[in-house]
Amino acid sequence: MRVELREISPGRGSNMAISMGVISRMILYSLIFIANRVGAASIGVNYGRIADNLPSSNQVVQLLVSQNIDKVKIYDANAEFLQALANSGVSVMMMVPNELIQSIASSPSQAQVWINSNVLPYLPNTKITTIMVGNEILTGADPTLIPQLLPAMKNLYNSLEAAGLAQRIKITTPHALNVLDPNSSFPPSSGAFQPSLASSVMQPLLDFLAQTQSVFMLDVYPYFAYKADNGQHISLDYALFGTNSTGQDDPNTGLHYFNLFDAQMDAVYSAMSKLNHSDLQIVVSETGWPSAGAADDLGATLDNAAAYNRNLLRHVLANPPPGTPLKPGVAIDTYIFELFNEDLKPGDLIEKNFGLFYPNMTKVTYVSFSVDGSTSPGISASNAASSNKRLTGHNGFCLLCLVWCMEQILWNYLVLRPEESVRHAIH
Repeated sequence: MRVELREISPGRGSNMAISMGVISRMILYSLIFIANRVGAASIGVNYGRIADNLPSSNQVVQLLVSQNIDKVKIYDANAEFLQALANSGVSVMMMVPNELIQSIASSPSQAQVWINSNVLPYLPNTKITTIMVGNEILTGADPTLIPQLLPAMKNLYNSLEAAGLAQRIKITTPHALNVLDPNSSFPPSSGAFQPSLASSVMQPLLDFLAQTQSVFMLDVYPYFAYKADNGQHISLDYALFGTNSTGQDDPNTGLHYFNLFDAQMDAVYSAMSKLNHSDLQIVVSETGWPSAGAADDLGATLDNAAAYNRNLLRHVLANPPPGTPLKPGVAIDTYIFELFNEDLKPGDLIEKNFGLFYPNMTKVTYVSFSVDGSTSPGISASNAASSNKRLTGHNGFCLLCLVWCMEQILWNYLVLRPEESVRHAIH
């Protein structure tokens, strides 16, 4: 950080104006530090459009705003929706489709064209926070895209940097949980990436994310593990964050897991740690539970979908954040899958029934989107609690009081004692 103090003369009006600027900056940096310490986990929602009966983009944005959903993830860069988001207060994570990865990887100019066409026209009115390059590429149907993924990410990052946006918009890519080696996914401390991916693909990818201060995006679905297990080892209560779950122990660490979500998260944390990356934040890019399915889709019911989403929200938005047994206190930003049921989505019947809303914008099932039942997804943990909780930190002290005290100290130091402020100017 560099603060330049120019033409400072003790006792003159210019000194007070500059000092006030310094005070404002220092308070801002302190508030950011406090917010990070307290934790700011948030809930967003995925918006897929593989359907023929969805509302218009403007109606979708109105729904998001009416529900206080201020974070949305989309699977393309749809111009109509990006325009509809303008000045709505809803931030968006957008995606480069899989089919464009090869051309962007092979040509920096193509990356620039994509940024010029799909990002720049919508700024600053539309809050674009993240560009995701492809979807679940490392375990997808086209293995030829795997070596193209990181070059495409780098070219897009360089294009953002050239536009002065690299600090504002992150570049990343979402992963399915099966990037883990299936032979070492339990207990969580044994988590490791697939041998074919670990050193050749995942290591340089993690290095890039760390170097660019981005995040690791992970799709986490306790439902599919529960269904595949067929009730042999994973109880429904354990998969649903239920309070009656006795949980499972990790014999290597002695840590106890009360829910499957945390166990899956920690398996990936462990895998990243084995590649010397305990420094990366995981954002849960998808998680949810189907509300309907075929006869053999174990547990796919309205009640279970409501229970999962309700308990997930309570878990993620708790303040202070619980984190996971391996990463206690770490906030986990999470995007629920998904906003609407998608009637044209291929695959099993359950794939069409993850929505929080029907296409007519009525709720599939009632879910309280906060710890206290008064708010909706997209809000941060500090807003999920009551108003008095919003002003307190981990130990219950009042943040407003702390800010007031800080302001008085800085005023005394920088305004009433200007000679000291000049001597200790920050460079």
